[in-house]
Amino acid sequence: MRKTQILASVALLCLLFGSAAAQTAQDNALSFANVTVSPNPVAAGGNMTVRFQLYNSYNDWVYNLNVRPSGSYPILNVSPGSSYHTGILNPGLNPGYLNYTFQIPATTPSGTYTVYFNTTYYVLGAAGVYIGTSDMPLSFRVQNRPVIRLVLTSPQPAALYQGYNQTIQLAVQNTGYGTARNVSVSIGALPGTSLLGSVDNFFISNLTRGQTVDEPLLVSASNASSAGISAQVSYYSSDYTDSFSGSQVLGLSLAPAAQFTISSSGGAIAPGSTDVPVRFVITNTGTSEANQAQFSLESSYPITPVASTAYVASLPVGGSANVTFLVSADSQGVPGNYPVTVYEQWKQPNGSVNQQFSASNNYFVGVGSQGGSTVLIAAIVIVIVVGGVAVYRYRMRARGAKKPKK
Repeated sequence: MRKTQILASVALLCLLFGSAAAQTAQDNALSFANVTVSPNPVAAGGNMTVRFQLYNSYNDWVYNLNVRPSGSYPILNVSPGSSYHTGILNPGLNPGYLNYTFQIPATTPSGTYTVYFNTTYYVLGAAGVYIGTSDMPLSFRVQNRPVIRLVLTSPQPAALYQGYNQTIQLAVQNTGYGTARNVSVSIGALPGTSLLGSVDNFFISNLTRGQTVDEPLLVSASNASSAGISAQVSYYSSDYTDSFSGSQVLGLSLAPAAQFTISSSGGAIAPGSTDVPVRFVITNTGTSEANQAQFSLESSYPITPVASTAYVASLPVGGSANVTFLVSADSQGVPGNYPVTVYEQWKQPNGSVNQQFSASNNYFVGVGSQGGSTVLIAAIVIVIVVGGVAVYRYRMRARGAKKPKK
Protein backbone atom coordinates (compact mmCIF):
# COMPACT_ATOMS: atom_id res chain seq x y z
CA MET A 1 0.00 0.00 0.00
CA ARG A 2 2.87 2.34 0.84
CA LYS A 3 4.50 1.65 -2.62
CA THR A 4 1.27 2.52 -4.41
CA GLN A 5 0.97 5.78 -2.51
CA ILE A 6 4.57 6.73 -3.35
CA LEU A 7 4.01 5.89 -7.02
CA ALA A 8 0.90 8.02 -7.10
CA SER A 9 2.80 10.89 -5.47
CA VAL A 10 5.67 10.66 -7.99
CA ALA A 11 3.23 10.58 -10.86
CA LEU A 12 1.54 13.65 -9.49
CA LEU A 13 4.88 15.45 -9.25
CA CYS A 14 5.65 14.58 -12.89
CA LEU A 15 2.33 16.00 -13.97
CA LEU A 16 2.85 19.17 -11.96
CA PHE A 17 6.44 19.94 -12.95
CA GLY A 18 6.59 18.28 -16.39
CA SER A 19 9.77 17.16 -18.03
CA ALA A 20 11.64 20.16 -16.60
CA ALA A 21 11.50 18.54 -13.19
CA ALA A 22 13.30 15.43 -14.45
CA GLN A 23 16.90 15.10 -15.57
CA THR A 24 18.18 12.39 -17.90
CA ALA A 25 21.04 10.17 -16.76
CA GLN A 26 22.82 7.34 -18.60
CA ASP A 27 22.98 4.91 -15.70
CA ASN A 28 22.54 1.58 -17.59
CA ALA A 29 20.62 0.24 -14.64
CA LEU A 30 18.68 -2.14 -16.88
CA SER A 31 20.28 -5.06 -18.72
CA PHE A 32 19.37 -8.18 -20.72
CA ALA A 33 18.78 -11.57 -19.16
CA ASN A 34 18.04 -14.94 -20.80
CA VAL A 35 18.24 -13.58 -24.32
CA THR A 36 17.28 -15.83 -27.27
CA VAL A 37 17.48 -15.01 -30.99
CA SER A 38 15.58 -17.30 -33.34
CA PRO A 39 16.68 -18.20 -35.91
CA ASN A 40 20.33 -17.26 -35.74
CA PRO A 41 21.59 -16.86 -38.39
CA VAL A 42 18.45 -15.49 -39.95
CA ALA A 43 17.91 -15.71 -43.71
CA ALA A 44 17.58 -12.35 -45.41
CA GLY A 45 13.97 -11.78 -46.32
CA GLY A 46 12.76 -13.71 -43.28
CA ASN A 47 11.76 -12.87 -39.73
CA MET A 48 13.87 -12.95 -36.59
CA THR A 49 12.40 -13.05 -33.09
CA VAL A 50 14.24 -11.69 -30.02
CA ARG A 51 13.01 -12.76 -26.60
CA PHE A 52 14.49 -11.58 -23.29
CA GLN A 53 13.93 -10.63 -19.67
CA LEU A 54 15.07 -7.42 -17.98
CA TYR A 55 17.26 -7.15 -14.93
CA ASN A 56 16.84 -4.07 -12.72
CA SER A 57 20.07 -3.39 -10.84
CA TYR A 58 18.42 -0.86 -8.52
CA ASN A 59 17.36 -1.82 -5.06
CA ASP A 60 14.00 -0.31 -5.78
CA TRP A 61 11.52 -0.31 -8.66
CA VAL A 62 11.49 1.88 -11.76
CA TYR A 63 8.38 2.78 -13.75
CA ASN A 64 7.10 4.08 -17.10
CA LEU A 65 9.55 1.95 -19.03
CA ASN A 66 9.95 2.72 -22.75
CA VAL A 67 11.87 0.32 -25.02
CA ARG A 68 12.73 1.39 -28.56
CA PRO A 69 14.93 -0.79 -30.82
CA SER A 70 17.28 0.89 -33.27
CA GLY A 71 20.04 -0.20 -35.60
CA SER A 72 22.28 0.73 -38.49
CA TYR A 73 21.42 0.32 -42.17
CA PRO A 74 19.83 -1.88 -43.45
CA ILE A 75 18.29 -2.98 -40.13
CA LEU A 76 17.28 0.59 -39.26
CA ASN A 77 13.57 1.37 -39.32
CA VAL A 78 12.51 -2.23 -39.52
CA SER A 79 9.45 -3.39 -37.64
CA PRO A 80 8.75 -2.89 -34.81
CA GLY A 81 9.61 0.81 -34.87
CA SER A 82 8.87 1.25 -31.20
CA SER A 83 7.42 -0.62 -28.27
CA TYR A 84 6.38 0.44 -24.79
CA HIS A 85 6.23 -1.40 -21.53
CA THR A 86 4.57 0.60 -18.80
CA GLY A 87 4.20 -0.08 -15.14
CA ILE A 88 6.54 -1.00 -12.35
CA LEU A 89 9.78 -2.85 -12.94
CA ASN A 90 10.83 -4.61 -9.77
CA PRO A 91 14.40 -4.84 -8.53
CA GLY A 92 16.44 -7.80 -9.79
CA LEU A 93 15.29 -10.23 -12.46
CA ASN A 94 11.78 -9.57 -13.69
CA PRO A 95 9.87 -12.74 -14.64
CA GLY A 96 8.05 -11.34 -17.65
CA TYR A 97 9.50 -11.72 -21.16
CA LEU A 98 9.62 -9.10 -23.90
CA ASN A 99 9.26 -10.32 -27.51
CA TYR A 100 10.28 -8.44 -30.63
CA THR A 101 10.00 -9.72 -34.22
CA PHE A 102 12.21 -8.14 -36.87
CA GLN A 103 11.60 -8.44 -40.58
CA ILE A 104 15.00 -8.59 -42.29
CA PRO A 105 15.02 -7.02 -45.77
CA ALA A 106 15.77 -9.48 -48.57
CA THR A 107 18.51 -7.17 -49.87
CA THR A 108 20.51 -7.36 -46.63
CA PRO A 109 24.02 -8.65 -47.41
CA SER A 110 25.38 -11.49 -45.33
CA GLY A 111 27.15 -10.35 -42.18
CA THR A 112 26.88 -9.64 -38.47
CA TYR A 113 24.56 -6.83 -37.41
CA THR A 114 23.80 -5.14 -34.10
CA VAL A 115 20.56 -3.67 -32.88
CA TYR A 116 20.23 -1.59 -29.72
CA PHE A 117 17.35 -1.70 -27.30
CA ASN A 118 17.26 1.88 -26.05
CA THR A 119 15.32 2.12 -22.80
CA THR A 120 14.12 5.08 -20.81
CA TYR A 121 12.42 4.92 -17.42
CA TYR A 122 11.67 7.06 -14.42
CA VAL A 123 13.74 6.69 -11.25
CA LEU A 124 12.94 8.15 -7.84
CA GLY A 125 16.29 9.23 -6.45
CA ALA A 126 17.47 11.17 -3.42
CA ALA A 127 17.47 14.42 -5.40
CA GLY A 128 14.04 13.75 -6.88
CA VAL A 129 12.76 12.11 -10.06
CA TYR A 130 15.08 11.68 -13.02
CA ILE A 131 14.95 9.75 -16.29
CA GLY A 132 17.30 6.80 -16.49
CA THR A 133 18.52 5.32 -19.78
CA SER A 134 20.12 2.07 -20.82
CA ASP A 135 21.38 1.00 -24.25
CA MET A 136 21.44 -2.78 -24.59
CA PRO A 137 23.22 -4.06 -27.75
CA LEU A 138 22.30 -7.36 -29.40
CA SER A 139 24.29 -8.88 -32.29
CA PHE A 140 23.03 -11.50 -34.72
CA ARG A 141 24.04 -13.05 -38.01
CA VAL A 142 22.26 -12.52 -41.35
CA GLN A 143 22.70 -15.17 -43.99
CA ASN A 144 21.61 -13.74 -47.28
CA ARG A 145 19.71 -16.12 -49.52
CA PRO A 146 21.05 -16.78 -53.00
CA VAL A 147 18.43 -16.96 -55.75
CA ILE A 148 19.11 -19.08 -58.84
CA ARG A 149 17.33 -18.04 -62.02
CA LEU A 150 17.55 -19.70 -65.44
CA VAL A 151 17.32 -17.69 -68.65
CA LEU A 152 17.59 -18.70 -72.31
CA THR A 153 20.05 -16.21 -73.76
CA SER A 154 19.82 -17.27 -77.42
CA PRO A 155 18.04 -14.76 -79.67
CA GLN A 156 14.39 -15.60 -80.11
CA PRO A 157 12.99 -16.44 -82.53
CA ALA A 158 15.73 -15.71 -85.06
CA ALA A 159 17.94 -18.65 -84.06
CA LEU A 160 15.13 -21.11 -83.29
CA TYR A 161 13.44 -22.53 -86.36
CA GLN A 162 10.78 -25.16 -86.18
CA GLY A 163 11.93 -28.70 -86.92
CA TYR A 164 15.68 -28.09 -86.87
CA ASN A 165 18.46 -28.90 -84.45
CA GLN A 166 19.77 -25.80 -82.74
CA THR A 167 22.13 -24.97 -79.91
CA ILE A 168 20.73 -22.60 -77.32
CA GLN A 169 22.49 -21.06 -74.33
CA LEU A 170 21.07 -21.65 -70.87
CA ALA A 171 22.23 -18.93 -68.47
CA VAL A 172 22.37 -19.97 -64.81
CA GLN A 173 22.24 -16.71 -62.83
CA ASN A 174 22.52 -15.90 -59.13
CA THR A 175 20.21 -12.92 -58.69
CA GLY A 176 20.18 -13.10 -54.89
CA TYR A 177 22.49 -11.47 -52.35
CA GLY A 178 24.39 -14.51 -51.12
CA THR A 179 26.75 -17.07 -52.63
CA ALA A 180 25.13 -20.27 -53.90
CA ARG A 181 26.95 -23.57 -53.31
CA ASN A 182 26.56 -26.89 -55.13
CA VAL A 183 24.11 -25.63 -57.73
CA SER A 184 22.52 -28.58 -59.51
CA VAL A 185 20.34 -28.12 -62.62
CA SER A 186 18.44 -30.98 -64.27
CA ILE A 187 16.87 -30.33 -67.70
CA GLY A 188 13.84 -32.03 -69.24
CA ALA A 189 11.98 -31.53 -72.52
CA LEU A 190 8.34 -30.51 -72.79
CA PRO A 191 6.09 -32.24 -75.37
CA GLY A 192 7.07 -31.16 -78.86
CA THR A 193 10.69 -30.59 -77.84
CA SER A 194 13.66 -32.96 -77.90
CA LEU A 195 17.00 -32.73 -76.08
CA LEU A 196 19.56 -34.01 -78.54
CA GLY A 197 22.74 -33.67 -76.51
CA SER A 198 23.94 -36.28 -74.05
CA VAL A 199 24.25 -33.73 -71.22
CA ASP A 200 21.05 -32.76 -69.42
CA ASN A 201 22.50 -32.12 -65.93
CA PHE A 202 24.77 -29.29 -64.86
CA PHE A 203 26.68 -28.83 -61.61
CA ILE A 204 28.24 -25.53 -60.50
CA SER A 205 30.15 -25.73 -57.24
CA ASN A 206 30.16 -22.00 -56.51
CA LEU A 207 28.04 -19.17 -57.91
CA THR A 208 28.63 -15.78 -56.32
CA ARG A 209 26.19 -12.89 -56.16
CA GLY A 210 25.48 -11.55 -59.66
CA GLN A 211 27.50 -14.28 -61.40
CA THR A 212 26.24 -16.07 -64.53
CA VAL A 213 27.39 -19.36 -66.05
CA ASP A 214 26.30 -20.28 -69.60
CA GLU A 215 25.56 -23.89 -70.48
CA PRO A 216 24.91 -25.04 -74.10
CA LEU A 217 21.88 -27.18 -74.96
CA LEU A 218 21.23 -28.89 -78.29
CA VAL A 219 17.48 -28.98 -78.90
CA SER A 220 14.96 -29.64 -81.61
CA ALA A 221 11.40 -28.35 -81.46
CA SER A 222 8.55 -29.31 -83.75
CA ASN A 223 5.46 -28.09 -81.91
CA ALA A 224 5.32 -24.32 -81.64
CA SER A 225 2.43 -24.37 -79.17
CA SER A 226 4.23 -26.30 -76.43
CA ALA A 227 7.92 -26.03 -77.21
CA GLY A 228 10.06 -25.55 -74.13
CA ILE A 229 12.21 -27.12 -71.46
CA SER A 230 11.69 -27.71 -67.75
CA ALA A 231 14.39 -27.35 -65.12
CA GLN A 232 14.77 -28.63 -61.57
CA VAL A 233 17.20 -26.52 -59.52
CA SER A 234 18.70 -27.17 -56.08
CA TYR A 235 21.47 -25.32 -54.19
CA TYR A 236 22.81 -24.41 -50.76
CA SER A 237 23.62 -21.21 -48.91
CA SER A 238 27.25 -20.14 -48.63
CA ASP A 239 27.76 -21.95 -45.31
CA TYR A 240 25.77 -25.03 -46.42
CA THR A 241 23.30 -24.61 -43.56
CA ASP A 242 20.26 -23.87 -45.75
CA SER A 243 19.13 -25.75 -48.84
CA PHE A 244 16.85 -24.42 -51.56
CA SER A 245 15.09 -26.01 -54.50
CA GLY A 246 12.58 -25.12 -57.15
CA SER A 247 11.47 -25.66 -60.73
CA GLN A 248 11.20 -23.45 -63.79
CA VAL A 249 9.61 -23.79 -67.22
CA LEU A 250 11.35 -22.00 -70.08
CA GLY A 251 9.38 -21.60 -73.29
CA LEU A 252 11.02 -21.72 -76.71
CA SER A 253 9.81 -19.17 -79.23
CA LEU A 254 9.87 -20.79 -82.67
CA ALA A 255 9.80 -19.27 -86.13
CA PRO A 256 8.30 -21.05 -89.16
CA ALA A 257 10.80 -22.87 -91.34
CA ALA A 258 10.80 -24.83 -94.58
CA GLN A 259 11.54 -28.54 -94.33
CA PHE A 260 12.26 -30.91 -97.17
CA THR A 261 11.58 -34.56 -97.80
CA ILE A 262 12.88 -36.35 -100.91
CA SER A 263 11.76 -39.38 -102.87
CA SER A 264 13.22 -40.93 -106.00
CA SER A 265 11.37 -40.92 -109.31
CA GLY A 266 13.91 -42.98 -111.24
CA GLY A 267 15.27 -46.54 -111.25
CA ALA A 268 18.71 -47.94 -110.53
CA ILE A 269 21.69 -47.33 -112.80
CA ALA A 270 23.92 -49.94 -114.37
CA PRO A 271 27.67 -50.21 -113.65
CA GLY A 272 29.75 -48.37 -116.22
CA SER A 273 26.95 -45.90 -117.04
CA THR A 274 27.87 -42.26 -117.54
CA ASP A 275 25.79 -39.06 -117.44
CA VAL A 276 22.79 -40.95 -116.13
CA PRO A 277 19.99 -38.72 -114.80
CA VAL A 278 19.01 -39.32 -111.19
CA ARG A 279 15.69 -37.71 -110.40
CA PHE A 280 14.30 -36.74 -107.01
CA VAL A 281 10.97 -35.28 -105.96
CA ILE A 282 11.60 -32.53 -103.36
CA THR A 283 8.59 -31.67 -101.16
CA ASN A 284 8.37 -28.75 -98.72
CA THR A 285 6.73 -30.24 -95.61
CA GLY A 286 7.60 -27.29 -93.37
CA THR A 287 5.71 -24.20 -92.29
CA SER A 288 7.38 -21.53 -94.43
CA GLU A 289 7.88 -20.94 -98.13
CA ALA A 290 11.41 -21.61 -99.42
CA ASN A 291 12.87 -19.15 -101.93
CA GLN A 292 16.00 -19.35 -104.07
CA ALA A 293 16.52 -22.97 -103.09
CA GLN A 294 19.76 -24.58 -104.22
CA PHE A 295 20.19 -28.34 -104.06
CA SER A 296 23.48 -30.18 -104.35
CA LEU A 297 24.23 -33.91 -104.47
CA GLU A 298 27.13 -35.66 -102.78
CA SER A 299 27.85 -39.36 -103.13
CA SER A 300 30.48 -42.01 -102.49
CA TYR A 301 32.05 -44.73 -104.65
CA PRO A 302 30.97 -46.17 -107.06
CA ILE A 303 28.67 -43.22 -107.83
CA THR A 304 30.27 -39.98 -109.04
CA PRO A 305 28.27 -36.76 -109.55
CA VAL A 306 28.65 -35.16 -112.97
CA ALA A 307 26.06 -32.36 -112.71
CA SER A 308 25.47 -32.11 -108.97
CA THR A 309 23.49 -28.88 -108.51
CA ALA A 310 19.92 -27.80 -109.13
CA TYR A 311 17.92 -24.62 -108.50
CA VAL A 312 14.29 -23.99 -107.58
CA ALA A 313 13.10 -20.37 -107.46
CA SER A 314 10.23 -20.93 -105.04
CA LEU A 315 8.75 -23.89 -103.21
CA PRO A 316 5.58 -23.12 -101.23
CA VAL A 317 4.44 -25.05 -98.17
CA GLY A 318 3.22 -28.44 -99.38
CA GLY A 319 4.64 -27.87 -102.87
CA SER A 320 6.90 -30.30 -104.74
CA ALA A 321 9.56 -29.90 -107.41
CA ASN A 322 11.38 -32.37 -109.68
CA VAL A 323 15.15 -32.10 -109.36
CA THR A 324 17.56 -33.91 -111.71
CA PHE A 325 21.26 -34.64 -111.19
CA LEU A 326 23.66 -36.42 -113.58
CA VAL A 327 25.89 -39.17 -112.20
CA SER A 328 28.20 -41.93 -113.40
CA ALA A 329 28.69 -45.41 -111.98
CA ASP A 330 32.05 -47.15 -112.01
CA SER A 331 32.12 -50.27 -114.16
CA GLN A 332 33.69 -52.23 -111.31
CA GLY A 333 31.02 -51.18 -108.85
CA VAL A 334 29.33 -53.95 -106.93
CA PRO A 335 25.55 -53.92 -107.37
CA GLY A 336 23.70 -52.55 -104.35
CA ASN A 337 22.12 -49.46 -102.79
CA TYR A 338 24.53 -46.62 -102.06
CA PRO A 339 23.83 -43.59 -99.85
CA VAL A 340 23.72 -40.10 -101.31
CA THR A 341 23.16 -36.80 -99.54
CA VAL A 342 21.12 -33.90 -100.87
CA TYR A 343 22.10 -30.55 -99.32
CA GLU A 344 19.63 -27.69 -99.36
CA GLN A 345 20.20 -23.96 -99.05
CA TRP A 346 17.37 -21.46 -99.25
CA LYS A 347 15.92 -18.19 -98.01
CA GLN A 348 12.67 -17.54 -96.17
CA PRO A 349 10.30 -14.56 -95.95
CA ASN A 350 10.81 -14.39 -92.16
CA GLY A 351 14.60 -14.41 -92.39
CA SER A 352 16.89 -11.43 -92.65
CA VAL A 353 18.05 -10.18 -96.04
CA ASN A 354 21.33 -12.09 -96.04
CA GLN A 355 20.22 -15.02 -93.91
CA GLN A 356 20.76 -18.40 -95.54
CA PHE A 357 19.03 -21.54 -94.27
CA SER A 358 20.49 -24.98 -94.76
CA ALA A 359 19.60 -28.62 -94.22
CA SER A 360 20.34 -32.04 -95.66
CA ASN A 361 18.55 -35.29 -96.51
CA ASN A 362 19.91 -38.79 -97.05
CA TYR A 363 18.72 -41.22 -99.70
CA PHE A 364 19.89 -44.35 -101.56
CA VAL A 365 20.62 -44.85 -105.24
CA GLY A 366 20.72 -48.36 -106.65
CA VAL A 367 23.60 -49.59 -108.82
CA GLY A 368 23.19 -52.75 -110.95
CA SER A 369 19.56 -52.68 -111.96
CA GLN A 370 17.65 -55.80 -112.85
CA GLY A 371 17.71 -54.83 -116.52
CA GLY A 372 21.48 -54.33 -116.59
CA SER A 373 22.12 -57.60 -114.81
CA THR A 374 19.86 -59.40 -117.23
CA VAL A 375 21.79 -58.07 -120.21
CA LEU A 376 25.05 -59.12 -118.61
CA ILE A 377 23.75 -62.58 -117.75
CA ALA A 378 22.16 -62.96 -121.18
CA ALA A 379 25.47 -62.17 -122.85
CA ILE A 380 27.19 -64.84 -120.82
CA VAL A 381 24.49 -67.36 -121.69
CA ILE A 382 24.78 -66.60 -125.38
CA VAL A 383 28.53 -67.10 -125.27
CA ILE A 384 28.11 -70.42 -123.53
CA VAL A 385 25.44 -71.59 -125.98
CA VAL A 386 27.43 -70.56 -129.05
CA GLY A 387 30.51 -72.23 -127.66
CA GLY A 388 28.54 -75.41 -126.99
CA VAL A 389 27.25 -75.60 -130.55
CA ALA A 390 30.74 -75.12 -131.92
CA VAL A 391 32.12 -77.92 -129.80
CA TYR A 392 29.26 -80.20 -130.81
CA ARG A 393 29.86 -79.61 -134.53
CA TYR A 394 33.58 -80.18 -134.12
CA ARG A 395 32.97 -83.48 -132.42
CA MET A 396 30.45 -84.54 -135.06
CA ARG A 397 32.93 -83.82 -137.85
CA ALA A 398 35.58 -85.78 -136.02
CA ARG A 399 33.28 -88.78 -135.70
CA GLY A 400 32.40 -88.59 -139.46
CA ALA A 401 36.07 -88.65 -140.42
CA LYS A 402 36.70 -91.80 -138.42
CA LYS A 403 33.61 -93.67 -139.68
CA PRO A 404 34.69 -96.74 -141.82
CA LYS A 405 33.55 -96.92 -145.40
CA LYS A 406 31.05 -99.56 -146.39
